[in-house]
Amino acid sequence: MWTGPKVVSQGEQEMRAQRAARFQSHLEVERKPVSMVTFNEDGVGGLDGGPIVGELNEMCSRAEAKEREMTRQLDKFEWKQGTDPRHPEVNLTLATKKYQRSSADKAYRSQDVRNLEACWRTMEYLMKEILDFDRTPKPGFAIQAVPYIEVYSYLRDRTRSVRVDLHLQQPRSTTQRTFAETHECCLRFEMLSLFLLSGGGGGSTEKYDEKLGLKAISQTIEPLLNAYQAVRDKQLAKSILAEAMGDFGLDDPDAEQEYVSPYEMASHRYIILLLMSFSPEELQSHMAKLSRETLSHPSVSFATQVYAAFRTEDYGRFLRCYRTADFLTAVAMSGVVDLARLRALWLLVRTYPQPIGDKVPLSRIKSFLAFASDAHARSFLAFHGIRITDDPSSTGGAVVVLPKKGTPEAAQNPLLNGPSRLPEKCEFPKGADSMLIAKFEELGMSRADIVFGAADPVVEPEPAPPPPGAVPLPDAPISAEAPAASEQAAASAEAPAEEPPREGPEAPPAEKEVQKAEGTPRGPEESQGPSCADGEAGQPAGS
Repeated sequence: MWTGPKVVSQGEQEMRAQRAARFQSHLEVERKPVSMVTFNEDGVGGLDGGPIVGELNEMCSRAEAKEREMTRQLDKFEWKQGTDPRHPEVNLTLATKKYQRSSADKAYRSQDVRNLEACWRTMEYLMKEILDFDRTPKPGFAIQAVPYIEVYSYLRDRTRSVRVDLHLQQPRSTTQRTFAETHECCLRFEMLSLFLLSGGGGGSTEKYDEKLGLKAISQTIEPLLNAYQAVRDKQLAKSILAEAMGDFGLDDPDAEQEYVSPYEMASHRYIILLLMSFSPEELQSHMAKLSRETLSHPSVSFATQVYAAFRTEDYGRFLRCYRTADFLTAVAMSGVVDLARLRALWLLVRTYPQPIGDKVPLSRIKSFLAFASDAHARSFLAFHGIRITDDPSSTGGAVVVLPKKGTPEAAQNPLLNGPSRLPEKCEFPKGADSMLIAKFEELGMSRADIVFGAADPVVEPEPAPPPPGAVPLPDAPISAEAPAASEQAAASAEAPAEEPPREGPEAPPAEKEVQKAEGTPRGPEESQGPSCADGEAGQPAGS
């Protein structure tokens, strides 16, 4: 029996109103999707609204350029010619997007993010027009004379901004050519700057912080390795689909193609050697993540041989690798080269016959310790208490004197009287390494060419061996003369061996140790081995 509408008390009405208000506020809360960015510099910032597709087709938006003009945040490379330095005006054709630190409430808009084409165009402009500005100033800029440290500071900020725009467009950008090439260029740029700002021709070095440079390298390595892995994963997924579907629907010409970088193995080589030199505690875990195929590639295998030589205290072999390596590989090794030199010298000093003393030509020591100039070798040896005397009768005109036991020179030599363990640190002042300078000058390339990969080592993998039991095909057509040739070979094999050539006067004991550690052959049957001989380190890509 219906008794009419239920009467709701005032208290229940208020309770229902509060409940409705709570639900309404919950519905009005802005929901933020999970960020699709896989790498954020400094660990802050993310995306609101999912992955972004950049719409800005310029190196810098007009709005940002004008805003930085008003707030006096323009760089000297962006000034208009003839402008007042106290209130500079922007040249829109020279302006590039500035790196801005992310924040939790920062929202990125597609119109403020450069597309992939604009990102690469910015990289080309920075490396071709700005990188060598300290040596070759360009017309059209408001400034003309700047040291390389200012060039580096500007490029470091602007390349970082390019990487952020690429990261914001992940995962779409990860397997694109622009992503891989930009990060490869940033890696080479930081390595080149490490050389230039260590006294190799970059001008003043007082403001350069090596730790910041290494931090920039680490921020470049992680996304680059992720990109290489993403390409392999995508290729594997495609191959599985192709096998399952019989290639049906997988040949879409409009589909985005993943980019396989020809410089991947060179990058792996640099990364292993950089970790060996500057962050050895991370190298083992890094190498454990690499595939067997990657580790067995000749370019990467060279890096693992170098690391093995250093870890097993084979410093003669390590320095031989350093001598024969290409320029950027040598830069990656340079962090521990002076320590390897000191340890090799320490071993030499501790093994020569001290009761009689010894002398070694400076030219042999210079080659053994991988110096490219006599001045550099003399400075290093003198710093560690080794005496050098000029001797016109010696090769090179000077000899290194290893003192006789009991003499004042022996008593004052720090390498002879120090702790009986290998030195853990080299105190020799850091500066321009003569070997790196020689390699850089020998290249004859512009800085831009080096950054774009022209100096990268190119080492082709060896062909797979033939299967067991396979009969190799002859290089020349078989003829009736073949049996005669084989008979001649057999006769020559049965002939008595020729008398080996007589050796010259025996080398001094210390020089023998140098020859042994250096890997220099002393007879017709001796070989240096295939590890780090000349020509094994790879040739530059531009050669």
